[in-house]
Amino acid sequence: MAYITLSTFVGYSASSGPSRSSFVRRQRRQYEDPARAAFNYYRRAANAVRSGRAANQDEVALRALVNAADERTKPHYAAIAEGWLRYLGRKSPRLVEVGRGRCRIGELEIGVSPQMGLRKSDGRRYAVWLYFKEEPLAKDSAQLALWVLEQAMPDVLPGGQALVIDVRRAKEYQLSARDRERLRPWARSEASAFLTLWDAA
Repeated sequence: MAYITLSTFVGYSASSGPSRSSFVRRQRRQYEDPARAAFNYYRRAANAVRSGRAANQDEVALRALVNAADERTKPHYAAIAEGWLRYLGRKSPRLVEVGRGRCRIGELEIGVSPQMGLRKSDGRRYAVWLYFKEEPLAKDSAQLALWVLEQAMPDVLPGGQALVIDVRRAKEYQLSARDRERLRPWARSEASAFLTLWDAA
């Protein structure tokens, strides 16, 4: 049994060719020695987005994030701040509590920890996975994340729906019924391929 996070599974799926093997090898090293894990500066961005939404002070929270950043991270945080504010526009979704869950695909277990939950103006509740990276999120990768989120929804947000937001590009993704049927066998094949490389590593 291998355990990885949703971000790792999506990152693996977005890679191709021999780089997949290198990606899995790095992840296994981190799994076996957590001290190797790189500092996740996107966690600060997620905290700023969440706290700004909680207080209905999004611009204030994100400005503080950018102002406190060093030279290396400032451009990234500035792009995230601009994208999130553009995504919100005049919308003002309310925060809802979300939990953590796991999605098991064969012998692969994926930890699912949405950064936030939102209730939109129509009353629907969403468990939200935020994508912050510089490279655009591919549609296939977004849909894979949504599918995994849905599998864990009973623990994460019972009765809720899955939502993925590519923050820098202010773009959201949801699944249709047709997408779900198409994604199930693909997700299983990706998990099987990941485990093959994991065992080889």
